[in-house]
Amino acid sequence: MNLAKDELIDLKTKSLLKMDFDSKTLGEFWSSLREAYPLLVKRAMAAIIPFAIVDLCEAGFSTLVTIKTKHRNRLNVEHDMRVALSKTIPQFHLLIKGKQQQPSH
Repeated sequence: MNLAKDELIDLKTKSLLKMDFDSKTLGEFWSSLREAYPLLVKRAMAAIIPFAIVDLCEAGFSTLVTIKTKHRNRLNVEHDMRVALSKTIPQFHLLIKGKQQQPSH
């Protein structure tokens, strides 16, 4: 417990870390301190992770409600949800480049 208090006191005295805290996300900030303040990081992550999990669950449920409408009621929406929740941006130009145009008859 005393080591964690010492780490917290040391953390509070460093003004450069205040700028880091303001410029980074919460996860990035604590990840950058993993080696310098291992005990504090462990406690911070234990406090942060449940909120991230709840946010992900809420986002998933909202997406499911949007996908499963009266007119679009498929039993398996796993693939649709994966596309909807993914942060990956489709690169349509690469897909189109790989296809050959159909000649007219």
